[in-house]
Amino acid sequence: MVVQYVKRFSKELKSTPKDIQKRVFDIINTLEAAQNLESSGLDYTRMEGQKSGENYFRIRVGDWRIGIECIHPDITLLRILSRGSIYKSFPPRS
Repeated sequence: MVVQYVKRFSKELKSTPKDIQKRVFDIINTLEAAQNLESSGLDYTRMEGQKSGENYFRIRVGDWRIGIECIHPDITLLRILSRGSIYKSFPPRS
């Protein structure tokens, strides 16, 4: 799959602990090698509260969560926040 990220994700990633950063890079490599999200073997869940047709998911990384948008074959990494914060600001409200 093609993995992209937005500037906000990059900025938030820099503020995470170094061990989480390493795990995120491992997850990115796993996503790039996978055929689809289901075959990646990652701990992911579809986000609640989204409109039909939206494809927002979260990937668990310890006590951190990566907010992604998956439109096959592209995955866009949108946010990385602590467990308590991600659910307040993701998925984006329009």
